[in-house]
Amino acid sequence: MHELLDSNSLTQIKLLRKYLKLKILEDDIRFRHHKSERDHVYNLISRSILHGESHSALVIGPRGCGKTTLINSVLHQIANEADLVNDAIIVKLNGLIHQDDKIALKSITAQMQLENAVGDRVFGTFAENLSFLLSCLMSGVDRKCKSMVFILEEFDMFCHSGRTQTLLYNLFDITHSKQAPMCVLGITNRIDVMEMLEKRVKSRFSHRHIFLFPNENQTGVEKSPLETCKEIFIQSLCMPLSLAKKNVMDTPKRRKGRRSVVSLEKMDIDTEDTQYAISEEVLTRCKVDSKQFQCLEYGFIESWNAHIQSIVEDQKLIDCLEKFSYYTVNEQLFKDVLFQIVSKLSPSKPYIEVNDISSIIDNTVSPEHRVKLLQSLSILELSLVIAMMHGMQIFDGQPMNFEMVLHRYTKFSNTNSSTQTVPRPVILKAFEHLQELEIIMPVRSTDSIYNTETTTSRVQKEYKLYTLAVPIEDIKEAVKGFKVLPTEINHWFNNSVL
Repeated sequence: MHELLDSNSLTQIKLLRKYLKLKILEDDIRFRHHKSERDHVYNLISRSILHGESHSALVIGPRGCGKTTLINSVLHQIANEADLVNDAIIVKLNGLIHQDDKIALKSITAQMQLENAVGDRVFGTFAENLSFLLSCLMSGVDRKCKSMVFILEEFDMFCHSGRTQTLLYNLFDITHSKQAPMCVLGITNRIDVMEMLEKRVKSRFSHRHIFLFPNENQTGVEKSPLETCKEIFIQSLCMPLSLAKKNVMDTPKRRKGRRSVVSLEKMDIDTEDTQYAISEEVLTRCKVDSKQFQCLEYGFIESWNAHIQSIVEDQKLIDCLEKFSYYTVNEQLFKDVLFQIVSKLSPSKPYIEVNDISSIIDNTVSPEHRVKLLQSLSILELSLVIAMMHGMQIFDGQPMNFEMVLHRYTKFSNTNSSTQTVPRPVILKAFEHLQELEIIMPVRSTDSIYNTETTTSRVQKEYKLYTLAVPIEDIKEAVKGFKVLPTEINHWFNNSVL
């Protein structure tokens, strides 16, 4: 009997974990607050799709405030109201991925499903290629074209000084001249993005800006960051009771006089659970069958929700959430914290503990950045740091140059046959990278006759003196937690310096 109970609790916890992980990671169409901004975006996209108008706008806000989620929620709503598949084409581009106009054009062609139409054709300019794509979409006697919605993530990367703004110019030119029904939405976290645009691009942009400010509720009144965190905590971790409503219906039949009461109870469950449930579109996209969650027991979900409602009033948890909201307003980071919390659930620990939340938040928002930086180094770079640390210990903290560090590293690598031989230019490049990261710092000249810059520039870079800019305690902590660190280097670090 005990084993049966254990297997049942394991099944319940697994289903709970899976559902909550899907909600935290994949549910990108649930949008809260910012009603006026959402209505603004909804009007722009719907008028482009339903009435064939052309518009352009920028959605501006800090990272993690919900800009992309706003767009996705609007598209989800319009898809329920109109035939989005046949009436419109959604093209999504990202400034970090589509760094070149050729790559962007290839992605546009693929998303428009016009690879066969383009074939081996050669075009002189970007504009010719784009106009050909538009002409391929036109059909009928009046040459009508499908509406297109271009969503440009990381919009500021399209305006980078190192690249031409041909893509933006042509897209905004189409919306400006109304050649085809098109809505261009740029998403960025840079408030000075307009200063990065070329004059010709600015002249064709509508100058419509939609700002998203964190911690703002429906009426536009400022909310406290703590209240926002508590709201996300409850919404993300509470389970919909409607998942187990079949179990409620399977209960023994009640008398006729009680039927209306039961139906009212079920209606209350459905209305209350809409904010906690994952939409069918998200489950379908993730290829998850919602029927598997019907194995969840009604009592288990009810006790879980009661636990979440009670823990959110715990003063220790409130202090943790307040600390997190003090450091950042990024909701995505907070969802990462919640994901780690959910991952720790097990039959032996079926409920959330405040201590776990506190430790995860501490590791997320206030880690020792120098330790993290040292742990992100390559094996060669960390070896140079260790060689320099040992050398400075021998010479009582005196600064060292590259040749001295290279000598100590070469001595170590020669005594360990397993250490791979690295060419001198590669080692010098790694040493320069340590300087760029400010793990080592050049020693400033105290000579008052010459300027510091001219004095150091006269010395060859191999002989410039450097000192460690990180404490030895941080290096020890980094080596202790360094993943896949070779045993020889660990032994070399912990050995006494001779």
